[in-house]
Parts: sequence; structure tokens; C-alpha cells
Amino acid sequence: MADRGGEFVAGMIVGALVGIGVGMLLAPLSGQETRQRIRTRADEMGDRIRSGAGDLGGRVRETVRETADDIARRGRSAYDEGSRRVRDAYDRGRERMQRGETPGGTEDSGQV
Repeated sequence: MADRGGEFVAGMIVGALVGIGVGMLLAPLSGQETRQRIRTRADEMGDRIRSGAGDLGGRVRETVRETADDIARRGRSAYDEGSRRVRDAYDRGRERMQRGETPGGTEDSGQV
């Protein structure tokens, strides 16, 4: 989703630059006035781009943080489940050993 947002911002910037350029070229102004207007608009667009990049960076940071939190949650859950299974297997093995059962499921006759 962050990628699509980046594409949208890039498309918006390109469209704005093309629109400004065409508008200035078709405007009935002197060369000096046109150059000044281009400089002013370029500065404005630079400010908008920096602002948009900051917003996009914030969204990316938030997405990364959320993803890291989700991975950590899943990792804790997997660890807890694995620990539970190991404890259960240990407890079952200990109970079987106390009853004198061998790993094959039969009781140990005590003979070697």
C-alpha cells in the first residue's frame, strides 16, 4: 500500500510541474516576469515536495512500526506455543517414566 501512495505522490508532482510549465509558457508575460514566476512556482513546488516527502516518510515509519509489532507478536505466540508443547511432552515423558514405561509404550521388566 505504501508503494501505491508513493506512486500517487510522484504522479501528483509530475502533473503539477507539467501544468505549471504549460501555464507559464502560454501566459502573456515578459521574459523577466515569466522567469520570476517560474522561480517562485519552483520554490513553492519544492516546499510542497518536501512536505509531501515528510508525510510519506511518516507513513512509511508507521507501517514499519506496525509490521515490526505484528512480527514480534507472532514470534511471542510461536515461542509460547513451542514452550507449551515442550513442557507437555516433558510432563508426559516424566509420567511414563514414573510408571515404568519404556519409550515403546511397554512396562520395563527390569531385565537387562
